Amino acid sequence: MPTKKLLSLSILLLILIAPASAYGIREENIWIFQGSYELGIGERAYLEGFSIKVHDINVGNEPSATLLVYSNSVFKEAFQVDTGLNNEHIYDNELRIDVLAINQEKVSLEIYKQKSELVWVTDIPKTSFKIGDTLTGDEYKISLKDVNEDGALISVEYDGTRSEETYNSGDYQKFSDEFMINVVYLKKDTKEVFIETLKPGSPDIKIDSADVKDAYEPDEYVEYELLVTNNGTIPLHGMILTTECDDGKVDGGSQQYSILESGKQKKFIIKVRPEIEPMGKNITIVTKVQGYDYRGNEYNSETATEVNVKPYISIEKEIISREKASETPEFGTEQYFQIIITLRNKANFQTAVTVTDELPESFIPNDMENIEWTMLLDAGSNETIEYFVSPTEPGDFKFMPAAVAWKDGGETYTLESETIDQTFHVSGSKVTVEKKLSSSYMLAGEEIDIIIVISNEGDSNFKALFRESIPDEVTFIEGDSEWDGTLEAGEKLEFTYIVRAERAGEYYLPQTELSITDEEGKKESIVSAEPFLYIDDALVEYDDHIEEGSYNELYDNSFENSDETTITTEAGITRVEAAGFLTSSFISLFLLIAAIPAFAYLYIIRVYK
Repeated sequence: MPTKKLLSLSILLLILIAPASAYGIREENIWIFQGSYELGIGERAYLEGFSIKVHDINVGNEPSATLLVYSNSVFKEAFQVDTGLNNEHIYDNELRIDVLAINQEKVSLEIYKQKSELVWVTDIPKTSFKIGDTLTGDEYKISLKDVNEDGALISVEYDGTRSEETYNSGDYQKFSDEFMINVVYLKKDTKEVFIETLKPGSPDIKIDSADVKDAYEPDEYVEYELLVTNNGTIPLHGMILTTECDDGKVDGGSQQYSILESGKQKKFIIKVRPEIEPMGKNITIVTKVQGYDYRGNEYNSETATEVNVKPYISIEKEIISREKASETPEFGTEQYFQIIITLRNKANFQTAVTVTDELPESFIPNDMENIEWTMLLDAGSNETIEYFVSPTEPGDFKFMPAAVAWKDGGETYTLESETIDQTFHVSGSKVTVEKKLSSSYMLAGEEIDIIIVISNEGDSNFKALFRESIPDEVTFIEGDSEWDGTLEAGEKLEFTYIVRAERAGEYYLPQTELSITDEEGKKESIVSAEPFLYIDDALVEYDDHIEEGSYNELYDNSFENSDETTITTEAGITRVEAAGFLTSSFISLFLLIAAIPAFAYLYIIRVYK
């Protein structure tokens, strides 16, 4: 039992020691670059556990500055620096400040911190070697020459040089700042060795925006989160985040963070006060992140976040449906609507605006001649327009947006409220009757159809009846000239009857009167329009074959009456004959008028010949 416990403890100890040992060769105790800074009087550079503050700047023949060191916000030391021999200061063997330049406004410096930090990362993972095996990388070649009691004889060719060394388990060797080998494990009995190669790691900056709204009001900050992640293999030092916006003022344009470990994320708050625009606009906010690795190599990344800023004038429209409060049943609609238009001026100056609204065709505003208003909006003020409208017929309706117009800098701007997606139902009654003819022109003796169409476009049922009045000018032949029944909601009925024209003339047929009664006994009459009807005389027809005796008799009678001044006949003239007579008369008159100038021309020639 004690043996088993000892074995378990040994295994546990190996597990705990192995990672520490493996991680230890990846770290180095070095001066780690923390960042470059330009600080004015009173400004600080924030590091991991420390901050450096510029106390004063002295400009003369030899510019100098007084710097203060704080550890965890506690003052520790004050010292003077210049750009000559006194340009470097080391605090407590842990912090090194190198001054690069001093002018009247700024001190330029670099800061380093001494610590043990992860530097090396795996290049080629653990690989099994046997005598004669070779591993080739980008700039190196590793060969296993032999395995004996002393260890593994390994040949390494790197940067134009070749070396052979004997290694045992856990041995490692750094050939340069860019290349290291580590002998992970050596198995002498099988003459096998496991080797890995390492190289310096590097940070990798990734930037994401979070909590960005769809749109921002012009009088509020554009505020959102910026997430900076180090996706690299080693820490990022001296991180400086800079934000710029051409269409707004950035609050805290520069932010610092001392160290961002590999795989970690830092959240920054971005705040921008946008410029006020009449119609709003999309603005672009650019954020740049700069940082360094342990050797001072610079890493950069940037992101552009686009956000929408609303106009400084806003308009909202709200529709509220209300039931009519009436104890007396009445035909028409059962709802009316309250309309609320809210205006806001987010600018810091007064603005004159004109508001217009649009209603569905069958809606009438209560106690108002028009739905247009002109008003002054004070800086930062809200105004409300409220009115009521009544629909004149039932159905489903949509409301249009309201609009506001104003001037800024000589330009006129117009803005609509948001689209109202809701459909509003209006209950009530709407019964119509239409009277129409199959033809509005006919000859005496012809027949036409008279059509009666009744429709119930409401949502209530009615008892309905009509009885047609037939005028003397036409005669009823057959069909549905009367009806008595129930007209269902949404129902449309059509009735047809035939009449014959009796005598020529122009007529307006009588209206059709539809009597309706609702479910509560309320009665009402609805009438159609009066359709127009033109009845023409029938054409007179003649037989083309005239008997010879009749013709001679007509000729003789004409001859006998030739001495009379007036000759009368009872024979009718057809339309064709009348048209021919008019045509011949027109041609004769035209020739007569045309001949007059000709005769005048001939006469003039004769006189002056």
